[in-house]
Amino acid sequence: MEVQNIVQQEFLKCITHQCEIEGSSFSVEENKKDPTKLNVLIYGESNTIHQNGIYKAEFQFTKDFPEVRPEGKFISPLPYHSNIDENGKICLDYYNDWDSSTYNKKSFVILIENLCTLIHNQNNESCLRYSIGKEEQSNKQQYIQNVQKQALVCRQAFLDG
Repeated sequence: MEVQNIVQQEFLKCITHQCEIEGSSFSVEENKKDPTKLNVLIYGESNTIHQNGIYKAEFQFTKDFPEVRPEGKFISPLPYHSNIDENGKICLDYYNDWDSSTYNKKSFVILIENLCTLIHNQNNESCLRYSIGKEEQSNKQQYIQNVQKQALVCRQAFLDG
């Protein structure tokens, strides 16, 4: 099956599906420039330091899907987060868990749910940007201000679209 058809099938499964995960939500939209990609919008959870943030991620599907999970990364402007590097690459173990033998239509949604969890739960043991992880531990107030500031930058970039 062609990659485009696979992506379109996954897109149809998810596009009308906006999920709520403990107050956080996301939506999936078509990437009009590349049919092998899907865009994901992750909305910051209410009453958290990510409130009002809108973070954009992108998933690249290959012809080996679902045996190989789609590659995901955040798109600039990036969240202020120690587990996301300067290029949007994600570093967390649960993101890498992908079992094609148990793949079903919910697997892709679970992958996105993991990104929502990532946004709200920094793991300083898997830092890609050590300075952010260190800041969270040593200067919590400055860290919170930086997260909130970048959440608004990400939101504005989305709105300016």
